[in-house]
Amino acid sequence: MIVFLALVSLALADPALAQNGGIAPPDTASPSGDAINEVYWVVFAICAVVFLAVESSLILFVIRYRRRKGTPADAEGPQVYGNTRVEIVWTLVPALILLGLAIYTFARIPAVQATPGGAEARNAVRIEVQAHQFYWQYNYPNGAISLDTLYLPVNRTATLELEALDVVHSWWVPELTGKLDAIPGQTNVLHFKPTRTGTYANGKCAEFCGVQHALMLTKVVVMPQGEYERWLAANAPDAQDEIALGKAEWEAACAKCHGFAGEGDVGPQIAGNSAIATPEGLEPLLFEGQDSDDNPGYMPPVGLGWHDRQVDALIAYIKSEPSLSGETNGG
Repeated sequence: MIVFLALVSLALADPALAQNGGIAPPDTASPSGDAINEVYWVVFAICAVVFLAVESSLILFVIRYRRRKGTPADAEGPQVYGNTRVEIVWTLVPALILLGLAIYTFARIPAVQATPGGAEARNAVRIEVQAHQFYWQYNYPNGAISLDTLYLPVNRTATLELEALDVVHSWWVPELTGKLDAIPGQTNVLHFKPTRTGTYANGKCAEFCGVQHALMLTKVVVMPQGEYERWLAANAPDAQDEIALGKAEWEAACAKCHGFAGEGDVGPQIAGNSAIATPEGLEPLLFEGQDSDDNPGYMPPVGLGWHDRQVDALIAYIKSEPSLSGETNGG
């Protein structure tokens, strides 16, 4: 009966955690993700056993030593002044459990880190990940650029070189691997090998990075090798559609604060402002931000690290949308 009540309490905890997907981690599509889940379930199982043992003992003692009917309310129970053997046991056993968990966890760190070696390292896909307030930019070896969506080939190790251009961020796609911080002034490297094609859309920044932190999401599209190579070729600097790149930049770097139509949200309305359709008006905002006493609010320098073609692409997209640029179709 006591064990049943304890199990019911564990079951009732699951709906309470429903917003985070319950107590189970998501299914993974990489060996490093599998290793993380394995560590999670081992730790969870040991904690569950300890929880059941402690709660069962607590309920047993509450029932066994409750005040009986007819016992005066101010009556004292028998006083016990210590038991050396019991105290050694309840100190030593938890210490040994924690030591075992520590040894096991440290032994699994290489599998979680998934650092490639030899031919696998030479064949790894190396991608530069730039974290900005409030979007992710992915720079590929051939010069291709994507924002908030990372494209990878299946069954090849991905090596992400993470850097932050403003504040601390943390890259995390739980279906694929663990999280790793992106820190200004240093490069952190994350390895994992996706083993299943598909779109993994639950990526996020796991470090609070500002007022629009909740919108700093990302997804990973894992595709066959041939399809990945075709995507790279189609998005190389001399082939990528300028308007498409500018639209992606607008949605990632501008719309999250100013609205998708520039109508204003956390940031002010910018639709119809012709200044953002010129390099002279746009570049100071992209590279310096807005933080002056005569302008309410604060705008981070969202374009730090951008290439000239990125600025040109954003201007081309703004000009293609007259409602954004303030220009007429004939202008």
